[in-house]
Amino acid sequence: MAQPTNQPQFYWWIGHVAVLFFGTLYYVKRPFGWREANWYYTKAYMGALMSYTIVIYKTYGPPQLNLAFVHRLIVDENVEYLLLAFFWLVMRPMVVTLLPFVVFSLFHVITYARSTLIPTLVPGVTAEIQRARQAERSGGAAGRLSLAARVSKLMGDWSSTYNAPALREVGVWEVAVVGTWVVLGAVTFQTPLLAPPFYFQFLRMRYALSASTRAAFLRVRGFLDATLTPPSASANVPGVVTDTYIRVRDFLVNIGDAITGPEQQQQQRQQRQ
Repeated sequence: MAQPTNQPQFYWWIGHVAVLFFGTLYYVKRPFGWREANWYYTKAYMGALMSYTIVIYKTYGPPQLNLAFVHRLIVDENVEYLLLAFFWLVMRPMVVTLLPFVVFSLFHVITYARSTLIPTLVPGVTAEIQRARQAERSGGAAGRLSLAARVSKLMGDWSSTYNAPALREVGVWEVAVVGTWVVLGAVTFQTPLLAPPFYFQFLRMRYALSASTRAAFLRVRGFLDATLTPPSASANVPGVVTDTYIRVRDFLVNIGDAITGPEQQQQQRQQRQ
């Protein structure tokens, strides 16, 4: 087996370790002072740039000066997140933006450690886990696993259980929390006016290319519909709030319909029913 340090994916993993490590420290330090915490914020985004650059270069190779190459980059989610990470890095730090990257990196760190690092350090661990699972399926005694096998199995089971739910919640966070923060920040002059159009262009691309992002928009719409529109809305909600929300919602729905194709629109209507 090739040494991990000889492979680009190892340095991709190091970038995600940096995001996870410095991102966690940022959220720990942030309540006690933003100046010191911002150093960790910057280092976390530098780790994200490192990871996404490596995976993009590994996928596409050196840049090519043709439209087909540019189109392939545009529709790649790694490119989208690379540009977003760079944008957040050069903008004034916003506490809500880093969390999705930390969650992504958590699962990347676990997956690579389980699938590559542990088997490299303990070569028999994969076969040991497979034998234990075969014994469990056949009803026999699995035997006691080694420490490395127990750690690897725990990481795999945890990731399998929480990966999909975590990514669903991250999608809602990107749509509802970061989107709202960016708009309110621009309105109150706390964030640059460039931030809302840039971030909504990112969401537009994600909406067009990602089913999970479209599902996140549906979840946010379902919550707001139940909260702000009859018959489920509270009688204390002012009519002007309901009317404004409906106009904004319908405007965004029309934009979404213009982005997606007929099949995707039909699927979303079925999900709303």
